[in-house]
Amino acid sequence: QLSRSQPSPERVPSPEEQEWAGPEALCPGWLEDEAPDGEVPGDSGDPDCATHAYERLQSALCQEGLPPTLDCSTEPRTGYGPLDITVCILGSPTPFLPVLLEGGTRCPGAMVLCLSPTWASRVPSETSPGAWSLLLSRGVSFKVGGHSALETFVPPRRANYVTGTFAPGDPEGGWVGELARDLDCPTGGSVPLAHRLEDTLVTRWVLAARTNLPVPPTLAFVLGARG
Repeated sequence: QLSRSQPSPERVPSPEEQEWAGPEALCPGWLEDEAPDGEVPGDSGDPDCATHAYERLQSALCQEGLPPTLDCSTEPRTGYGPLDITVCILGSPTPFLPVLLEGGTRCPGAMVLCLSPTWASRVPSETSPGAWSLLLSRGVSFKVGGHSALETFVPPRRANYVTGTFAPGDPEGGWVGELARDLDCPTGGSVPLAHRLEDTLVTRWVLAARTNLPVPPTLAFVLGARG
């Protein structure tokens, strides 16, 4: 008869649990004690946001039959220079998943998904006075076959092209628009552009004007001086 005091054997984590990059890997230190001012060190609301975005990414990958993201953040990636291609996607991973997967196939490692404002920083541009360069200290990179990895970059990796979820209603829209503002590299959108594109009446009015189609006079009451 076994003694009740005998310790039970330890449960061996499954491969999925070992590969899961949990909140601590996504935002190191987010479980630490609160700072004196009552805010979690780094960003008070960001860790939970990054964790949820990471979970959405894993769910989307699972639905596509793709492997989960590997946590490689403990071994920093080095050697990236200003001439290396870095296409940065800011915000929610779901709308850009096809782009990330295709980009990872055509140019492995060049597509980097940024899920948190603490994963990137803005520094004054060395080539364009008055503009800013976006540097990535962490991101999810995509490779051939839908494989992805959570990585850290030392020194931070400079973005050559930036786009993301600029939609006003998106939870990440605020910090995405701020990080992508006045950059020295091409960007795939902006918050003002997202506002304009979401205005169906204005979009149809512009299209009609360019093709010389008559516009119903009722639109004049909606557009007003904006026309």
